[in-house]
Amino acid sequence: MTTLQLGGLDEDPNLSPRDTIVRDGPTLYVEIGFDPAFEPTSATGPNLPTNQHPALVDTGALESCIDSTLAEQLGLPIVDRQLVAGAHGAAEVNFHFAQIHVPAFGYTVYGTFAGVHLARGGLKHRALLGRTFLTDFTMMYAGRAGVVTLSDDYA
Repeated sequence: MTTLQLGGLDEDPNLSPRDTIVRDGPTLYVEIGFDPAFEPTSATGPNLPTNQHPALVDTGALESCIDSTLAEQLGLPIVDRQLVAGAHGAAEVNFHFAQIHVPAFGYTVYGTFAGVHLARGGLKHRALLGRTFLTDFTMMYAGRAGVVTLSDDYA
């Protein structure tokens, strides 16, 4: 069993943990890419670039998404174009084959991901991990303390 305490993006000495988690949201660091040889049943994760990108654990998102600019930079294969809805309304976006690997848990999300405009919108996160990701974890959000924990204990 692994349990992590998730913080925000930056350590700002002027902000309390509570203010940081409000400003940034709970953040995990992930590897993103596309390994065509990846086998989900394998004991090893996909062979991806080892650059770690901040990902927001987002209970407001149904599915996980990848920043559209990062998807383009990584050359992730485009497999579809669909309408998606968010806080600013609906937009048509590319869908990419990819894997998002969470090294801290040895856990990989794989399949198709919407390429959403996180960087263009001024966000520092490069992926969103939605509720379908959270089905395999236990998350506790203690807002007053500014502490978010994520565990793979499947409790």
